Formats: sequence, structure tokens, C-alpha cells
Amino acid sequence: MNRAVVAIADQVIVQELRSRLDQSEHDIDVVFVAESTQETLSAVLRHRPSILFVHDQLGPASVVPMVRELTLRHPGLAVLVVTSNPSVESYRLAMDADAKGVLDYPFGLEEVDHRLASVIEWGATMAQALAGSQAQEAGPGGAGGRVIAVAGAKGGLGTTIIATHLAWDVVRQARGMRVCLVDLDVEKGDVPSYLDVSHRVSVADLAKISEDLTSRAVADTVVVHSSGLHLLLAPTEIRETEVITPAAVRQIVAQLRRLYQLVIIDTGSSVTATQAAAVESSDQTLQIVSADVPALRSARRQVVFWESLGVVNPDDVRVVVNRFQRRGEIQQDTIDMLILGERSEVLIPDLERGLERAGNSRTPSEVRNGVWWKSLRRIGQELRVMSQFHPDRPVNGNGRPPQDILSQPDLATGPATSPVAAPGAVPAAVRRQPESGQIALENVLLIPVALLLLIFCLQLALFGLGFVSAGSAADAAARAASIGADPEAAALAAVPEQLAGGIGVEQEGNQVTVRFTSPLLFLDGVTRTATMAVDHRIVEEPR
Repeated sequence: MNRAVVAIADQVIVQELRSRLDQSEHDIDVVFVAESTQETLSAVLRHRPSILFVHDQLGPASVVPMVRELTLRHPGLAVLVVTSNPSVESYRLAMDADAKGVLDYPFGLEEVDHRLASVIEWGATMAQALAGSQAQEAGPGGAGGRVIAVAGAKGGLGTTIIATHLAWDVVRQARGMRVCLVDLDVEKGDVPSYLDVSHRVSVADLAKISEDLTSRAVADTVVVHSSGLHLLLAPTEIRETEVITPAAVRQIVAQLRRLYQLVIIDTGSSVTATQAAAVESSDQTLQIVSADVPALRSARRQVVFWESLGVVNPDDVRVVVNRFQRRGEIQQDTIDMLILGERSEVLIPDLERGLERAGNSRTPSEVRNGVWWKSLRRIGQELRVMSQFHPDRPVNGNGRPPQDILSQPDLATGPATSPVAAPGAVPAAVRRQPESGQIALENVLLIPVALLLLIFCLQLALFGLGFVSAGSAADAAARAASIGADPEAAALAAVPEQLAGGIGVEQEGNQVTVRFTSPLLFLDGVTRTATMAVDHRIVEEPR
């Protein structure tokens, strides 16, 4: 079944077209009827039809630029222009917009069938060509790289540092994985503030030659960080931002997808044509927000803009809350009601000054808070950033396998920062082997200390219980002696039955002494005793 979107505001024309489609021998399913150019862009993005019926009088924007943009974004989309005033000019405009045919209103059943047969055959041929092109681009190693766009709902939410540290950490976790970080916040790009790099080339240099882009041109433009992360940075001159067009961005992202297993794009916070092109070219969009009303409103407005431009479906937007506070006024349920995308389960806490040292030194490894790296890795798992990484596959042209994969770093200190070992050097994993039994040895030595401490605490408890019991027994014995009763019987009755065997009572004149014998505990299991005495004076009761 072929899915179709009808972009006609006149309901009379819509009803007649539906009637002709029902009578046609071709199986056409109309999934949406749009009444404006904005609705058309969103409908094509959301429903992914193979056929688009669009009226040449559709508004408010011009139909020709919209059709041309849709055919460029979706090469497999067949567009049929519906016109109520057939003329040479209407046919010329349809052809200029790269439409596949024109339908004259009122419709004839034979004409509709003929046009549908033509576009369906063209669509099948185009689908086969696109599938073959994608397989060729992917190469023998599998599918092309994964592209993640990171966008901030507004400025100052930590978008750049999250994108930078996420890409940096992936490189540290998987040695040999090809990762590229693109700074596409062309006017305010600031990735070099978090990574100690300098550059003279930028994404603008690739945009100038986007029509003839090659892997060699990309290799000459990217900057390789000491960690192994490849960087495609924003221009330093504001005049160069003019050459970075949406078409150039799509070409650059497509080329990067072929060359890298993971591409992370920092798109900034402003909804521009270049940001929209990057979001559209990405597999998934990561939107950064904070738990306050201005940021959440900006996030909602940003997704609405993207949807109206037809570049992303809200279901493909993953929302991450940064600087979250458990005692804040806005919690998860409120955030879920205000955002349009799908909220991540990861809530990055407010680290206060935990990232200050890393930002000042431009060294991500200076972040010592394990919660930060743990949060980024959980976000990476949700985004499947490692889905295209296969350690057992060759990653270079000579068929050699990648370098050894570093083990996951300790969350308490962040990723490892040691450089790649030189040829012939002893691998890091081998150097760490002599320390592999250190923790077990420490645990063995701590066991006797813990047992001694436990015995000492138990001995103190026995002494305390004996002293309290002896005091109670002495009070009872003195009171019994003052009234002429048996002091020993009174003393034994004043203590628990389990402790009565250790109680001894002596009376000398007007003083009663109660002695309590407490066991002494030793490591060899031998039990000895220690005696404590409590004296009480007998007060003569008046007769």
C-alpha cells in the first residue's frame, strides 16, 4: 500500500480526489490532509508518505519553494501538483519544483490512474536506487555512523560541555572508535574552551566545497585532540558563517556519517537554518533543559519550531534535565507536562563548582565527580552511542584490528587520561596486573582488626551491664538490711535471672557490698572473670 498526504485547503477538491483514489485500481492510503504549507512540512516528516498531492494555490507560503525543499530532503517522495487553472505557466512551475506530474481539476479517473501508475513505478525505482546507494556508503563493515545532535533549549544550560565531555568519554572508553565532535553553533561556538586545542580551519572551509566534498578534504579540516577525538570546529570570523548553508550542512553530515562511527553535533540553542538542517540530518536529537519555567518554555517552543519546519518528530527528541535539584520547586511530573519530547531517566544533578576546574584548565579529566561521568554514560546508553562500534572488526584500510580497548574508568575519578602507549611499550592492562590482588590482601588484613574491635565492644557492654546490675542489687540489699530483711535475697531479686549467678552480697556493720563477676573474652576462646564491687550504706529506719 502506498501512503499519501493531500495538501489541499479546498474541501470540495479533497473530497473529489478521495473519491477518484477510492475508484482507482491502485492501493492508495491517504494518511493526512493538510490545509497549509506548514502543516504539509510536518505531515511529510511525521507520516513519511511516498506520494504528495499539493494544490498550486495552497498557502500561506509559496508552493514551489516548499515542493523543491521537500524533494531535496526526501528524494523518494513523488509530488503531484493539483491545479484548477491548467496553463503552460502552471506546468512550468511544477517542473521547476521537481514535481513528477500535474493533475487538472476536475479529475478524470483515467488521468488519475495514469499519473499514479507513473509515480508508483518511479518511486519503486528510486527506492531501489537509494537502498543501493546507502549500502555502498555503509561499506562492508555495516551501517553508516550514528549522528547525534545536541541542542540547548536556551543559552547557559551546559549544552557544549555535555556534548564535549560525552564525545571525549566515548573515545576514552572505546579506544579505536572513530568519533567526531562538530561545533555547529557557528556564531558562538566554544568547544575549544573545554578542550585545549587551537585551529585555523573550520566547518566553513568544508561548506565552501560542499558540492565536491571528499574524505581527504575532511581529514585536512578536522583537528585531532590528544585524546584521539576528532573536532570540526566553528569559524572564528563572523563573515565566514554566511557560507554555512543548510544544503552544505546536509552534505557535510552525510560525509561525516561515512567516515566516523559516531558524530556528535553541538547545534547551540538558536533555531536557525543551519541548526534545523543538522537536526534533520541526525538520527536522534538530545535537547538540554533545566528545571525552571523559562527553560522548559523555550524547550517546548524550540520543538514546535522544528516540527513546523518539518525537520524532526517530537518522538525523536530526547530531553535531558541538567543541574537538577531534588528539593527544587519543579520536579519530574511537571517537566513531563511541559516538554514535548521524551524525557530521559537521567537527571544530571547540580554539581555547583564541580566542573569549574575542568573548564578553567580546558581538561575534561579534571572532573573528579563520579556522578557526572556516570550520568553521561547512562545518557550514552540511551542514545546508543556505541551501537556502531565493533572491536573485533578492522577500522583501518590495511585490515588491522583496532588498538586495545581501555576498561571502563573509575567513576570516582573520571576516565583515564594516560596517552596511547607507544609501539613496543608494555600495555596498560599488563602494567596493572601486579596490583590485581592488592584489594584482596587488604581485606584479609582487616578481618583480625575487625574481630578485635568487635570483642572489645562486647567486653565494654558486659562491663556496663554488670555495673548497672550491681548498683541496682546494692540499692535493694541496703534497703532490705535497713528493715531487717535478707539483703542477699533482695539483691538477687533485683537483677535478671541470667545475671543472678554472678552476684555476691557481703554485709559489714552499716555497709552492704555487692560484687558482680563479669567474664573476660580472649581470642583463644579462654574465658576468665573480672570482679567489680558496689558499696551502699545502710540507713536505719526509724521505729
